[in-house]
Amino acid sequence: MIWFDRYLVLSEIGKGSGSTVYLVRHQKLGEYRAVKRIPKSSDTTRQIREAHILNHLKHPKIPRIYDIEEDDEACYIVEEYIEGESLEAVMLQSSFITLNFIYHTIMEVADILEYLHQLKPYPVIYQDLKAEHIMITKQGIRLIDFGIAAYLDDTGNKFQNFGTPEYCAPEKEKAGIISVKTDIYSLGKLLEAMINANGEKESQCLMRIAKKAAAYEADERYPTIGAFKKDLTEHMHSKKFSTNQKHLLKKIVVAGSQPHIGTTHAAIAMNVYLNQKNRLCIYKEENTSRMMRKAILEGGFLKEGGLYRRGNFLGMPKYGAGVQADIPKEAIEIMDFGSDIAKAVSEEADRYLLLTGSKEWEMEAAKTAYKAFKEKAEFTMIVNYGSSRIAKKYAAEYGRSIYCFPLDADPFYMTKEKEKLFERLLEQKGGGSEAEKCTKYWNCRKYLRQWGNTFIHSIGKLCSKRSG
Repeated sequence: MIWFDRYLVLSEIGKGSGSTVYLVRHQKLGEYRAVKRIPKSSDTTRQIREAHILNHLKHPKIPRIYDIEEDDEACYIVEEYIEGESLEAVMLQSSFITLNFIYHTIMEVADILEYLHQLKPYPVIYQDLKAEHIMITKQGIRLIDFGIAAYLDDTGNKFQNFGTPEYCAPEKEKAGIISVKTDIYSLGKLLEAMINANGEKESQCLMRIAKKAAAYEADERYPTIGAFKKDLTEHMHSKKFSTNQKHLLKKIVVAGSQPHIGTTHAAIAMNVYLNQKNRLCIYKEENTSRMMRKAILEGGFLKEGGLYRRGNFLGMPKYGAGVQADIPKEAIEIMDFGSDIAKAVSEEADRYLLLTGSKEWEMEAAKTAYKAFKEKAEFTMIVNYGSSRIAKKYAAEYGRSIYCFPLDADPFYMTKEKEKLFERLLEQKGGGSEAEKCTKYWNCRKYLRQWGNTFIHSIGKLCSKRSG
């Protein structure tokens, strides 16, 4: 089925009160979009109001409206298609609900609400904040379903759509009165739900912030989203939170044997891993590639002082000499030196990671870089996107454990393969799968060969004595 000569209908992806959502593909552009179909037999007021509000919002975490169409049977609202998983679904998997995940998710939601509340001439009150309406994507979170959002104009600030009861502010439920504190209440309830899903003792100290945001009396809540964010950020950097830094690492140096070997990719991925594990970590661009700055310009990052955040990533691009960023003392620093081996080796650090290529013609550069790093006590070599054959070759040549970085397209998205690698790298629980096995194999062969040569030599000497 093709709608309006350009949208190929692929499947039904959702159903709500009075509307059905379909996944479609634009015939000429090849882009996926979501189309909300509202039969004319139902009240279309809510959906049209939603489209009107979304059309005036310009925020990377809010879906875009592309078009509004109609035929004899229904109205059609064409929106940006958001691919991901709802926070509601993620919260059912307690292993994902770490303290750092809670912090970054709530901060991203707060940033969106703050944007809505600061719109001119009238703020927008979202009114229906809940885990179901927050999508977790590879680009961070997205806020969907603006069905009962409303402008806070000068008409009395009353609204009759109440939203979800457990997230609904008392004053709204009783008298239909809305304000910025309506959303603050829901944000507090969301934080409370995530804390309960986490279930760890350390997370209970966040409950004070959640309870204040969701106070029964509106006057007892935070006055603005900004005040809520300030309290949450201070708590993140407090001693209470930093007790989760159960490690001795303070600085990790990452370098590559040659340019374009994937150094920045690996450094960003490690930063995401550590932050996801509640180990406050800052990525620092120490090379001249300016890859970090390019990524920031492409969008999807939120600025916090001199630092940039995207999901579980927190880092800073290479600034000039006069620019300083506020880095918490308890934070781990991951320093990305790119292919500047000399500078990387000269930096004092707790751990050194060398990325090398997996191609035959890249081995000479790998050998040169290895010689520069080999005297470092905490030095680890990683073959980027390498095969077991290459790992065996490196392991045999250097007589040490060689790790393999898995094939991966998105450094900001944590996979099980990367998580397993970083756990082994940073906690030293053994080698990197095939590479570690290779090392043990070749070391064993080397030992047996030496033993055999010694044995044969001894037998030879004995035979010589007897013949003499």
